Amino acid sequence: MRFIILLYILSFPFLIFSQNGGVNSYSFINVEISPRIEAMGGNLISIYDNDINLALTTPSLLNQKMHNELSFSVINYVSDINLYSTIYVRDISKLGTVLIGFKSFNYGDFKLTDDIGNEYGIFNASDQVFTLSIGKQLFGNFSLGCSFNLISSRYESYNAMAISSNLSTTYNSFKHNFTSTLICKNIGRSLNTYTNSNEYLPFEIQFGLSKILKHLPFRYHISYNNLNKFNISSPYKLTTQTNIETGDLEIKGETFAKTFLRHIIIGGELNPFKKNLYLRAGFNFQKRFDMSLSTYPYLTGFSFGLGFKVYRFRFDYSRSFYHVASIINNFSITTNLSKKGLL
Repeated sequence: MRFIILLYILSFPFLIFSQNGGVNSYSFINVEISPRIEAMGGNLISIYDNDINLALTTPSLLNQKMHNELSFSVINYVSDINLYSTIYVRDISKLGTVLIGFKSFNYGDFKLTDDIGNEYGIFNASDQVFTLSIGKQLFGNFSLGCSFNLISSRYESYNAMAISSNLSTTYNSFKHNFTSTLICKNIGRSLNTYTNSNEYLPFEIQFGLSKILKHLPFRYHISYNNLNKFNISSPYKLTTQTNIETGDLEIKGETFAKTFLRHIIIGGELNPFKKNLYLRAGFNFQKRFDMSLSTYPYLTGFSFGLGFKVYRFRFDYSRSFYHVASIINNFSITTNLSKKGLL
């Protein structure tokens, strides 16, 4: 417990220097690779079970049930972008539960040209995130967690590196099947930047809760994002109206209700036979408002998925509708090495 508290204290200086305003760099660290998270709308920070993919972002979800779990995930992202992740968790009795993770973002190859189109070869672009996390149940139903991330980015001859931390605390009531989590994400700073100018991480505070219904094998979750900033509307989705007195076009402000809903994500998970099959769905208001076309909103903001277990392997799949032209597919496979006698 003292070790976890020490990690919290060491992270406070990063919290002091974290920024929120303006345009942030390293936004790729917020891309979720877990199919379960994506299927339930995103930012799934309040389910306390043995899913190590949830603990990659929220370290306070780490627990002894995750001991020796190993998971591989892949995303077929937009425009032939491919994302991969590998996660391993081990419980160390007196220290806590430790997670080691790696995420890779491969953007493919590009032609290297000058401003008039002369070609000089090919270059690639990629991002990587290395994660080391620890979580521990402190007293009663509360647990704390802290993660440290080393972020590396390379685009042609431009390089950048940063360090960040996620701090979270989780309350879990087994008696009432209720869990809630508060997390501070992306506390950190750049070590070196692309252009030697100040670049800030996308700092954010989130709160989430989940509950399993008493008489139905169904779990729902609700998360509220960006507690540290209320107005998160996109400048690219502004609407205008004509001033009836002057005839000039004016920017039409959002209603309080719409701005509030931008912070909300809802999702659910049904375990129909209380066996090894899970059906999932979610809705993200922010994606719906920012990414849908006014003439053809389609299913933007909705997501669906399923999970099932075969022998000693758990498979998860999700399909997320980011835009009418962008449908994201996530897939993961998870197993426990202890049951195979490997570790």
